[in-house]
Amino acid sequence: MKKTIFLIAIALVTASCESFLEEDPKGQFMVDSYFKTVADLETALNEVTYETSNYYYEGKCLNMACRGDDLTASNYTVLERFQQQDDEQYVASPWNCCYKCIKQCNNVIIQSEKVTGDETQLNNILGIAYFYRGWAYYNLVRWFDKLPLILDNEPNLDVKAVDQATIYEQIVKDLEAAEALLPNSWGNNYKALTAPSVATAKAALAEVFLSMAGYPVKKGTEYYAKAAAKAKEVINGPYGVDFDTYENIFNTNDPRTNLNKERLLTFVYYNASTERNALFQCFMPAEYSGWNWFSAERTFFREFPEGPRKDLTFLTTIQKNATTSISWDDPTRKFPAPHYRKMMLNSEMDFTQPWTNSAWRYEGIIFALRFTQTALTYAEAIARSSGPDNLAYELMDKIRTRAELPLYDRGLSGSDFAKQVVQERAWELAGEFTRWFDLCRLEMVEEVFAKRASDEVISSADCGTPSKSNYYLPIPASEKVLNPNLE
Repeated sequence: MKKTIFLIAIALVTASCESFLEEDPKGQFMVDSYFKTVADLETALNEVTYETSNYYYEGKCLNMACRGDDLTASNYTVLERFQQQDDEQYVASPWNCCYKCIKQCNNVIIQSEKVTGDETQLNNILGIAYFYRGWAYYNLVRWFDKLPLILDNEPNLDVKAVDQATIYEQIVKDLEAAEALLPNSWGNNYKALTAPSVATAKAALAEVFLSMAGYPVKKGTEYYAKAAAKAKEVINGPYGVDFDTYENIFNTNDPRTNLNKERLLTFVYYNASTERNALFQCFMPAEYSGWNWFSAERTFFREFPEGPRKDLTFLTTIQKNATTSISWDDPTRKFPAPHYRKMMLNSEMDFTQPWTNSAWRYEGIIFALRFTQTALTYAEAIARSSGPDNLAYELMDKIRTRAELPLYDRGLSGSDFAKQVVQERAWELAGEFTRWFDLCRLEMVEEVFAKRASDEVISSADCGTPSKSNYYLPIPASEKVLNPNLE
């Protein structure tokens, strides 16, 4: 994806680096001397948001999530087979994308010391940069078990990788800095479409604490309590976020006006901004000219409770033309699997006659974090730290009522309640690239893999054996060539 306009100063910082370790010192003095005003820093911030949105642009940075039981992949299937190698594109894509974002965030943070101007504007810009740096590291630390921690842009080909606990400590620092600097609301500012707010930072911290409580950092009860406390600040805070209807969350409306109440961290793609997005295409069946990269596993689909949530989540009937339809499991199909309807919805495609589609990028909205996830995080975390309280039951009642399912029995033990919430989280966030992370932190990968359907497109016999030794991606081979310290 290419931007329409590249400013010279930003281009010098990002000049066609295939690896984050490669440096291009040409024009460094010009870049350093360029930043004088808040407007200059705002220009640099544009590159931060651009690189962050690239992470969600298509499936290359997200393919590892197909190891969760909610997703199966027709592309890069070595990941689903637990047979990853360090010289594959799927390893380099998330690594390079996230480190490019980190590099741009570092640039904004460092250059801000030279800038004069409105203090509130400066704080808001810094808050966004700290948030996205923390978010980029949070994405990386769940893909890779060791990472270089880069907090400046000085050339360093001898940097060593550090463990996940160290990376998590920096993530918390960055998100707490963002929490202190970001506004409660962006009001009518264009940033309301995508920029993080105080609520976003709090919700992200809740997710980070939840991750740290489980495998591999295993901070346990203390961090479950931290996750619950931070999620509760979002739920009870004056931030205007709340549950919304499925129809308001996932639809074909113009993404620039889809201001539903669930939005916490979203990426909006439209022609005048970051251009269109190809991730929608990754979920579309081949019959709609889609790439068919991501679909649902059969066991997960079959166990998914019937009702309006399932109807909105999945596409099970494929229209081949105006008169002919086939089922998702028709044996004549190239990759017969249930499709994620909610993940292919966009504002440009004609869903009344989808077989006529010929595009490959679309205007639409991607949810990286929404209110329901924060509510689920609170319910699980409070159950694991001190037991389910009235708020946890109230939140789960709303989620179950929206799905038209029976409410949970009162009086459940903390462990039983948490187990049900984890399953609810799988269904509610199905296809949204969260399930694999949950399986890892809860050490459930092997248990879930054992339930793989015998008629799955990629059979268990064709897969390696999942274990903690292959939960994470290897550091890209290209990085280790540049810096053997990363071995």
